[in-house]
Amino acid sequence: MKKLFNFITLFFLLLSAGVYSQLEGKVVKVKDGDTIVILDENNKQHTIRVADIDCPEKNQPFGKKAKWFVSDQIYLKTVKIDVKSKDRYGRTIGLVLYQNKNLSGELLKVGLAWHYKKYSNNNYFSRLEKTAKQNKKGLWIDKNAVAPWNWRKYKKRKRYN
Repeated sequence: MKKLFNFITLFFLLLSAGVYSQLEGKVVKVKDGDTIVILDENNKQHTIRVADIDCPEKNQPFGKKAKWFVSDQIYLKTVKIDVKSKDRYGRTIGLVLYQNKNLSGELLKVGLAWHYKKYSNNNYFSRLEKTAKQNKKGLWIDKNAVAPWNWRKYKKRKRYN
């Protein structure tokens, strides 16, 4: 009985500390394939960075397709966000859930995102990426597709040279 009490106490402490939280809101803007803005029930905007993936940049091949895909899936729809953390820009990082789907997984399935292994060890997402790559879906039609983090490094170096 004491173990159960300790577990319940720990659970509520973690919950109140914000270790696990959820947001819900209407998608009012799709900035790109992995960044959206939602409006919650109090009309507060939240910028959400989709967790565990990285989509091509806007000017990168498949960047616009990723944005269009996300818009088609969730624009002006209500989504739930399983909050993981905040990033250095103040954006909420979270899993975007809608219609019994996970946006990260859906982007990986159609080959419009990389599994961001630097920040995620989700085996399911790794398998989705691998399957899309094997089936040459989306960006994987290019066997030399450049990951967005490498694209950003290249663009940054080019800017300063």
